[in-house]
Amino acid sequence: MSKQQHISPPRLAQRFLRLYCRQEFLEEIEGDIYELFDRRVSQKPRRARWLFCWDVLRFFRPMNIKRIKTTNSNIINMTRNNFKVAARVLWKQKTNTVLNIGSIAVGMACFILIGLYVRQELSFDKFHDKGDRIYRTWTKEDYGQGQQFFYTSSPLPLAPTLEANIPEVEATVLVDYSNFLVGDGENRLNERVAFVSPNFFDVFSFKLLKGNVQKPLERNTIVLSEDYALKYFGSEEAVGKHITLQVNDNKVSYEVSAIMANMPSNTGFQMNMIVSNEDKERFYNPRALQAWFNIAPETFVLLRENTSAQEVVEKFPEMINSVLGDRIEEGQYELGLQPLEDIHLNPDFPAASMPVGNPRYVYVLATIGMLVLVMACINYTTLSTGQSIRRSKEVGIRKVVGAQKGGLIWQYLSESILITAFATLAGVALALFLLPTFNHLAGTQIAIIFDLQNLLLLISIILLVGIATGLYPAFVLSNLKLINILRGGKSGGRGAGIFRKSLVVFQLLLTIFLISGSLIMRQQLNFLQSSDVGYEKDAMVYVNLYPKEGANGMLNGIVSGFENAELLKARLSQYPEVSGLGAANHMFGSTGWTQVGFNDVNGQFRQFYVLATDAHFVDGFNIAMKEGRAFDEDMEVDKRESIIINQAAVDYFGLEDPVGKKLPGNDFGNHRIIGVTENFNFQSLHTDVEPLVIVQNLSPIFAGISDVTINDNPIPKVFFKYTGQNLLAVRDILDEAWSELFPNEELNFSFIDERLRLLYENEARVNKIAGVATVISILIAAFGLLGLTILVVNTKVKEIGIRKVLGASPITIMNILLRQFSIQLGLAFLISIPVTWYLMNQWLSDFAYRVDIGLLVFVASGLLSFLIMLSVIVYHAVRASRINPVNALRVE
Repeated sequence: MSKQQHISPPRLAQRFLRLYCRQEFLEEIEGDIYELFDRRVSQKPRRARWLFCWDVLRFFRPMNIKRIKTTNSNIINMTRNNFKVAARVLWKQKTNTVLNIGSIAVGMACFILIGLYVRQELSFDKFHDKGDRIYRTWTKEDYGQGQQFFYTSSPLPLAPTLEANIPEVEATVLVDYSNFLVGDGENRLNERVAFVSPNFFDVFSFKLLKGNVQKPLERNTIVLSEDYALKYFGSEEAVGKHITLQVNDNKVSYEVSAIMANMPSNTGFQMNMIVSNEDKERFYNPRALQAWFNIAPETFVLLRENTSAQEVVEKFPEMINSVLGDRIEEGQYELGLQPLEDIHLNPDFPAASMPVGNPRYVYVLATIGMLVLVMACINYTTLSTGQSIRRSKEVGIRKVVGAQKGGLIWQYLSESILITAFATLAGVALALFLLPTFNHLAGTQIAIIFDLQNLLLLISIILLVGIATGLYPAFVLSNLKLINILRGGKSGGRGAGIFRKSLVVFQLLLTIFLISGSLIMRQQLNFLQSSDVGYEKDAMVYVNLYPKEGANGMLNGIVSGFENAELLKARLSQYPEVSGLGAANHMFGSTGWTQVGFNDVNGQFRQFYVLATDAHFVDGFNIAMKEGRAFDEDMEVDKRESIIINQAAVDYFGLEDPVGKKLPGNDFGNHRIIGVTENFNFQSLHTDVEPLVIVQNLSPIFAGISDVTINDNPIPKVFFKYTGQNLLAVRDILDEAWSELFPNEELNFSFIDERLRLLYENEARVNKIAGVATVISILIAAFGLLGLTILVVNTKVKEIGIRKVLGASPITIMNILLRQFSIQLGLAFLISIPVTWYLMNQWLSDFAYRVDIGLLVFVASGLLSFLIMLSVIVYHAVRASRINPVNALRVE
């Protein structure tokens, strides 16, 4: 009994009961549950404590809960009242509300869409769980005399060497790509296949949906994306099925081990078919597996946690010296690490398989998005200020009944926040509506996701924009002097007028800058797409070919490709609308042509591009000859020894009277120069024309080189000019010829002018977005000018009325309004010229061939801005001239 007397109810439960229970019920409830506790504790003490807690929770009912005392806070009541008044004012002034909301909504939609694009570009490969520890290796070789090489691809022995010698390296992953024929039998498809290390999915955070998600990359297994599983197997279950790949001269059957989610758009790893490189001999020759001076895959390194990349890099020289020994001198071979998240927007590193964007374009678009939103904010400020005189009586009444300055400021800030909230909702709806069009223009697949993070971001934008746009009008209205209100005075002092005029200048400056910048970008893009590149490109078509089975090695693949080219050329020559048939192993519009290096007779390292063609390349593309002649199909010596070089090669090698001479190297095979072409832009216009050697036989050239770099498929392509009227008929012609000759292979052809446009895809994308943003900015500027003229008309009501009584015409009234803005427009125009000239020259510096920025662009942008301003002013001048002067004089 004595022991039971020491057992008491749980203190926490008692406190909780007293916390929530209303005072008038507490004594009765406590009495009941304590009485129950005393009965239970004599029987089962431990259970009594648990049941006491249950009783406390059981009485936790709405009728028993204390009522929270709501503080009748002046701030809460005032805020609630402010929003009510703001809603009434906005409903009453429908025209101004529509202008304000429309202006900010359009600017907000533009800001959201461009912001999503910029966010995607900045988020490339930042979603990997271990991303902060993943790096890509890079290699620099420096042998002096112009023999400097910089790669982000790497030698095959590097990965195992890193794992064996650097304990801070947790894992390495090799990533490489190649095109293989996929399928066994008819309709084989040419697909880009990734072959990676088996631990690829352990290091990178790509989602596996089904199948063997633990070890998907085992020997003779393949992982497909969702789209490719549907492409090859339709609605059937793909896991467990087999796919055949033509790897060199072997047909290898791969079992589908897993299905992965489609690669997100913000990653450089764009893969649909992935196989393991565990059998490296299948993809690389034995010599490459041991070669430190041949580059093939990209090597990614996963460092251990709490490891500094700099500490790892400092260990590389010792490792390299231990492996290469006497084969290199100090400083000739350098190895480093590039963070994974740095790859996409860092053009200082050469591109490998992962695309590298231009960060300047990202910053340009981000700036444009911000400028458009700023213009929309300025519009609200000017429109609100333009209405300040009409609301002066409201301010006076509020001050008479005791309103303080802070309360007035908060009242008008409430209006701006409410308008911004409505405008943001409208902007989001508009952005959702325009998103498919924007994705088409930008070549992206962005989506608007309404998660908690984005909702909080939108709320922050609403508050920020609402306060920023409403702060100045709120201060203008709250600072109105009661005596001036009663006298019908002006809405602000000299400082307020200067600030308003500064806003006008800034808005006009932004408008002129966007117009002139967009015009310059358009001029440059038109120049890139329409300039004379030195060869025929209109209605020129090329068809990708494949080597014959068993054609191992690059040279054998090229030779067998030319044999297939002869078959296709013979078949296509039967069509009268096909002319200029020829073949070459690289084609205009593609990058990464074969580049080779050699030591000349003076020991100086030289590099040039080499193109393997048939006898019809120069004539087929109508390339002008400067000296000598083109290839002759009937001359066997041309097929064995003759080469043609361009004028850039003549200048580069310092050749005088080059026809009949040889390239300045000791190890080349028998060859002689038979002709020199005028320079033609076989690369994009971003770069100058490089030295080029055109051959029919690669063997003499390859015998004398020490280095070769190929980033384009070197298998020949057949080209021709289509002279028919309907370009859509090209496919019908090719389908018929291709199905007869290569029924088991996929037909793949392109128009050269379309391929050339793709070289400037980034510029075209930025130009399209900038053009749309410019149109939006013009629309917003028109709204802004509308607000400014409202302001002027409201401040000059009596003056206009008196002038009308004295016989003033609408033109006189228009001159009054025009004088208010002419100085601001002129000042904005003058400031925009040096700003635009400097910034656009920075952008044009990326091009070796570019337009000159002329005065006409600025005149056109200034004239367009003036016409916009004039149209708005004419509208208001006519409207003001129709006002009854009696009513105008009664404005007091």
